[in-house]
Amino acid sequence: MAERKNIKVQLLFMLINICIILPIKPSTVQQTIPTDSNIITPPIKASATNLRDQPLLQFGVVSDIHVQASDKLAKTKFSKMLYDMKEHLNINNIIINGDLGNGNLQDYNVFHNFITTKGKNIRFYYTIGNHEFYNAFRSKKTNGWSPKTFPNGETEQLAIKRFLSLTGQPNVYYDKYISGYHFIFLGSEKSAMSGKEYKDKAYLSANQLAWLRAKLKENYSPHKPMFVFLHQPFPNNTTCSWYRSIQGYVIQRDQLKTLLGHYPEVIFFSGHTHWQLELGREIAKGPFYMVNDSSVAMPIDVNGKKLSNKSEGLVVNVYKNRVVIKGRDFSGETWISNTSHELIYKKES
Repeated sequence: MAERKNIKVQLLFMLINICIILPIKPSTVQQTIPTDSNIITPPIKASATNLRDQPLLQFGVVSDIHVQASDKLAKTKFSKMLYDMKEHLNINNIIINGDLGNGNLQDYNVFHNFITTKGKNIRFYYTIGNHEFYNAFRSKKTNGWSPKTFPNGETEQLAIKRFLSLTGQPNVYYDKYISGYHFIFLGSEKSAMSGKEYKDKAYLSANQLAWLRAKLKENYSPHKPMFVFLHQPFPNNTTCSWYRSIQGYVIQRDQLKTLLGHYPEVIFFSGHTHWQLELGREIAKGPFYMVNDSSVAMPIDVNGKKLSNKSEGLVVNVYKNRVVIKGRDFSGETWISNTSHELIYKKES
């Protein structure tokens, strides 16, 4: 009898313990779990959005916006580009890769008004284009177009000073780190004012090239993309005959090719040609990638015809092991067909 009584007591004690344990909330249990890095948690199941498609960095690249006080169409297109980038694409970093206007104070004032009113919360980065030196073609007396009296009292130092004053940059070449990625901006230091042979070409001084050499090495990480920007494109040894046929727009093209050629991680962006993106000329592969970013103000088709109904640029998404570049038509607020490219930067196993 005593044994049966003991069994009953034990059963009763077990029931009491169960009743005490059951009401414990899950959150209380979670708080008792130690924060050990070896603990494996189940993956979160993505619903509408695939986690793989969340970029680590997103930015826009545009050029040849040609905002001028007297050009209503260029101003309208620039305004629409800003709206599309900000409101529809949620882009907060934009590189304007040269040819902001025609280098005179009136154009800069109009441009500055746009970026301060319609470009709020966007960080802008700039390169200098050949048109930033074009105030030399304007008469100081009439402010009209006067190539016969070139350079009209203008100097390259004055042109560069106005450009730097607007952009707040320390020099026409500089670098930035954005979300841990290296952005390198190059720029011409001379123009046709130094001689007819310069025309609209980019001139990169020995100091700039030495600076570039050091910057490419700085914090270099194999298989991690680096982004380099220059307004003018340059020919290179690629599989694309159209790219090899580009005019000599960079005077120091051989030195530049050699420097960049040591780094297959480089993605080199240029404008100047205004080439329409859907021509299939938006990207070429050599020792590194070269990308054409078309024109916001006036893309040009295969026959050299100006496309007043088009306004183009690029959106770049950076992921852990890849970069996706997509062409955008800001006039229609649509993606341009067949202009999406995925560049793989995965380490070899």
